Amino acid sequence: MQVHTLFTGVANTFIVENSRGVVVVDAGMPRQASRIVNAIRARGHAPQDVRLILITHGHIDHAGSAVALKKLTGAPIAIHRGDARLVETPSLKIPPGRSAATEALGALTRAFGWVMPLETFVPDVLLDDDQSLREFGFNARVAHTPGHTAGSISILCDDGALFVGDAILNLVHVAFPLFWEDAASARESARKIHALKPRVCYTAHGRAFDASELDAFIARQDARD
Repeated sequence: MQVHTLFTGVANTFIVENSRGVVVVDAGMPRQASRIVNAIRARGHAPQDVRLILITHGHIDHAGSAVALKKLTGAPIAIHRGDARLVETPSLKIPPGRSAATEALGALTRAFGWVMPLETFVPDVLLDDDQSLREFGFNARVAHTPGHTAGSISILCDDGALFVGDAILNLVHVAFPLFWEDAASARESARKIHALKPRVCYTAHGRAFDASELDAFIARQDARD
């Protein structure tokens, strides 16, 4: 399995390739589908090699190009059933901020959400916790990691790689998301991620981080509790 990172406007999109094809983890902001397909072609794959468009949660920076990418590849779109509600309407959804500063930023962003609406869709696949993705040629399973949103998921691969979406960020250092629907769930999800013992975590915002950095993050949280 090879993982390629493509920054798609606000968040990272991951192109995951193996001998059975390609899985795209998160579809980026609107108008990024052609860039994603070009990156897939650059790695020797046809658009039709994409087996699944896997959305870690229903915010526009992750699902914004999902519909356009489906049109270009023919691949189904999968999202946790808890976030299907977020992609049914075009309005911008930003949860409460983790701090006063991020809440102010979120309020400002929400006010201008009409500038770039989400292209709505009905997911082809509704995911659940611990669901296998092998039928899509992806040796991985779903881990429900709510908090940032009710339906946020992480994807644990058999080789120890873990795609955490916005459950944990690494913009400056490993930290909780800047916005969350439920703080208690977000904290529980961070510990669930740690318990999965990933080899490496691919976050949607910032650089990937290894097990030692995850250990240090959890240790900081334990010290504060």
